[in-house]
Amino acid sequence: MNAHRYAPRAHGVAHGLARTLLALLAACAFSVPGSAAQGDGDNAGAGAEGVRLHDIAWPRSFGYRIGDTLPIRVTLEIDDGWVPDRDGLPEVGQGDRQFELRRLDVADARQRCARCRTYTLEWQLMKSVRAPQTLQRAPTTLRFRKDNQVQAVTVPAFAINAAPLLNWQARKDWINSVHPGYRAQNFDVNAPLLRAAGWTLTAAALLLAGLWAAGRLGGQRARPFARAWREVRALRRAHDEQADGDALALAFRALHRGCNETVGRTVFAVGLPDFLRDAPEFGDLADELAAAFAASRSMFYGLPPSARFARIDDLYALLGALRNRERLHARRTPTSGNAPAPATAAVR
Repeated sequence: MNAHRYAPRAHGVAHGLARTLLALLAACAFSVPGSAAQGDGDNAGAGAEGVRLHDIAWPRSFGYRIGDTLPIRVTLEIDDGWVPDRDGLPEVGQGDRQFELRRLDVADARQRCARCRTYTLEWQLMKSVRAPQTLQRAPTTLRFRKDNQVQAVTVPAFAINAAPLLNWQARKDWINSVHPGYRAQNFDVNAPLLRAAGWTLTAAALLLAGLWAAGRLGGQRARPFARAWREVRALRRAHDEQADGDALALAFRALHRGCNETVGRTVFAVGLPDFLRDAPEFGDLADELAAAFAASRSMFYGLPPSARFARIDDLYALLGALRNRERLHARRTPTSGNAPAPATAAVR
């Protein structure tokens, strides 16, 4: 009877012990990652389409100082059609107060697998520690997209040991060890000044040469035919119609004035041989001068117009040739104050 009384109680205790043992076994199975479960997960990830983490090459975790770099190489197996999402990769210059991304390179890693690519994230230590300290690089997320599908790969956190550049705590004058990262250099102003002076002298020499060649410098300004040539050049620029009577008359007066000032007297058509005898450098232009004087006489005295020197361009060319003869031969200096002023009609 007693045995039948305690049988249900014993049966309940045994049942409770069995349930407790099963609970402990289940807890152990979930707390400790089993090789079979892990293998099933890897196989499932390998079979899924998208981006898969192949391996990570970590740098050393010790011996870092401010300015040192930590290259982390992440090899990913990327299926066709998957590309980095917009803002899915960290940009160079981003970081926290401890690390800053200095370089992000992407290269094929076909030696690992057919679709592998290596992403190199080079972080730089930006924090200066005063004593050896462990610093942790926060996790980094790499996000990829294919059409409307988005997949992210997380690079785990990474801890390093950093040391100070100097043992500040052991030095009493540690403040003197703080220096800027650059040192100012003296600027030599002599070389730029010499170059500037050289270019200035060159420009001045070129300007003087141009003025001398144009007859605007020194004795050339006093040459009669040079002045007459410049006057006619100004007339050509001011008058569009080259056959303008007033402009042509002014051009003839400039020619006569140049001849008069060259020999110091009024030169008429009949006196051209005497003019050429006193100024033999113009002898090869005797025919042109005679034709010009004849055209001037026809214009001022109302005679039938001459076929030659009916335009300013003709007188401009003649005066240019006379100016060139002046430049090549010795300059004559007439007493322009004693020279008689030419009349309205300079020839007769």
